[in-house]
Parts: sequence; structure tokens; C-alpha cells
Amino acid sequence: MNNWYPLRFRPILKEKIWGGNALKTFLHKTDEDRPYGESWEIADLPDDQSIITNGIHKGKALGTIVSAFAKAVLGTSVTDRFGSDFPLLIKYIDASDDLSVQLHPDDTIAAQQHKGKGKTEMWYILKAEPDAKLIIGFKEEITITQFDAILEKGSIHEHLQYIPVKEGDAFFINAGLIHAIGKGVVLAEIQQTSDITYRVFDYDRKQKDGTLRDLHINDARRALNFKTPMDYKLTYDDTLDGVQKLKHCPYFKTDIVLLTTTSSYRISRTDSFTVLIMIDGSIQLMDGNEEETLTKGQTTLIPAACKEINIESKNAKFLEVYL
Repeated sequence: MNNWYPLRFRPILKEKIWGGNALKTFLHKTDEDRPYGESWEIADLPDDQSIITNGIHKGKALGTIVSAFAKAVLGTSVTDRFGSDFPLLIKYIDASDDLSVQLHPDDTIAAQQHKGKGKTEMWYILKAEPDAKLIIGFKEEITITQFDAILEKGSIHEHLQYIPVKEGDAFFINAGLIHAIGKGVVLAEIQQTSDITYRVFDYDRKQKDGTLRDLHINDARRALNFKTPMDYKLTYDDTLDGVQKLKHCPYFKTDIVLLTTTSSYRISRTDSFTVLIMIDGSIQLMDGNEEETLTKGQTTLIPAACKEINIESKNAKFLEVYL
């Protein structure tokens, strides 16, 4: 019996003040009518462990098998760089309301302040209402003195860059870049394994108990990139069949794969795990004599020890993530 095969996981659902019902109605993650804002698909954090739902490893936590079989799951080069922890957090986000204006620390600040990892991430837009927008960076370069002044005045929203979005758009959010997901957006997020967020502005909205959520102004001042980089919008040809590079950075490599005229695709990567995130359609994964179907909104982790995975589909689109 093969010990390694594409692993599936139970979603970890997170209620949020800005959550909606798309994780139920659009991505079919739950039957509950609760304001879920996030579905953590693959997670290896101390308090949030993805649990395997298929095969001989069913019931085991991701962290357990990675610790015991790091090279088989992650790959030798990944283990050499990141140790025996899964280095990514894969999630879906449903923004029924605006998320807070926020940013994340880089590795250096996260290690110094939190003994953790930084958070560089990317987004792929699965669904967007006609007037949906993202906040990414400032409209103009500002100084730390100007930043303090606009916070004191309460006018930060006047200085942010608002970007209309549509299904199929993709963005890269480097650590330190101020940002927010606007209401009416459902997206897939690929990020470093970190849950460190510095809120800068939260619309003075109250939680269920009537209190305001904490802001983290001093931490944000230390971590903020005051100049908006130019590489936040990712481009690809959505009519081109096959595989295209979407974003390659030190923390992850993400390609987009379209199978329209091409019906077969092969994964034979042996020095890194591979994560597949289904965007549209369905695919059949074939590992030797085993076959499994993935549909829109589903994810799987293919361990590095899987020598070859064949994919068949007549019409599908998915993200392929690896290191």
C-alpha cells in the first residue's frame, strides 16, 4: 500500500465580524447559517491543525505527519529551508463586509516581536460584486509624520488606493503593504504560515459585546512600507490553455492551470509538495490505481513523495502552489 497520496483536509471555519454566507452557498464548506469569514483549508499552526479526511492517514493532524515525515511530505529542499513545519496557510475568504485596513510584519519583525513568521500573501478573486474593491497601498507616497497626522485626523481612508476587482483578478501583498479586502469579494489566499495582523483602521464598528476591536498602530508604524510597490497586480492570459506562472517569490510559487483544449496534465515534482486549489470545473486525480475528483472550491496537498500524479479534465481551472 502506498503511504503517500493526495491528502484532503477538514476545513477550519472562522466566524468573523465581516463574514457572510458564501462559504456555505458558493463554496459549500458548511451547512450552518453563521457569519463565517474564512475557511482554512490547509493549516499547520499550534491552535489550528488541519485534519486529514482520506486514506490511511485519515484522522491525523497535518503537523503530526509533517513532523514525522518531513522530507516525504515537504520535500528535501523545502525541509532544508523551512524545517519540519508546513510553510503555507491556504484559505478561502468571504468578505460580506469590509475587512479592516491592515498590514502584516516581515520575517524579521515577526521573529523579534512575536517569535513567529512574517506574512507575505497573494489573492485570487473567485467572485466579486459589480462595485467590489480592494485597498492596496496609498494613493501617494507618504512619510511617517504624515501617517501619524492622518491617523490623528481620522482621514486615512482618503489617502488609500481603491482598486475595482472582478473574478479572475490576482494580487500579491508583500509584508508591510497596507491593504484591505472590500465587501462583496470571495477569494482564495495563499500565505506564509502566520496569523499576525496589525489593524490600522476598522470603521469604528462594534463587536457583538459592544466593544471596538483593537488597533495596532505602534506595531503598524514599525512594519509599514510607506511606498506602494508596483508589483501588486498579477497578470496572465485567461484564454491560454495550459500552465502559466502567476507569482513566484521566496515563500511560494503559484501557477495557474487552464485545461480547456488540453485534457491531461502531469505533476511529477519530487523535491516539493504541491497544493492544488480548484477555481472552476472539476479534475480527476490519478495516483497509480487510485482516482479522486476535485471540484470548484476544493483543495488537496500532494506530498513530495508522490512520484507522479496525472490529472484529467475537459474543462477546469486551478492554482498549483509549490516551493
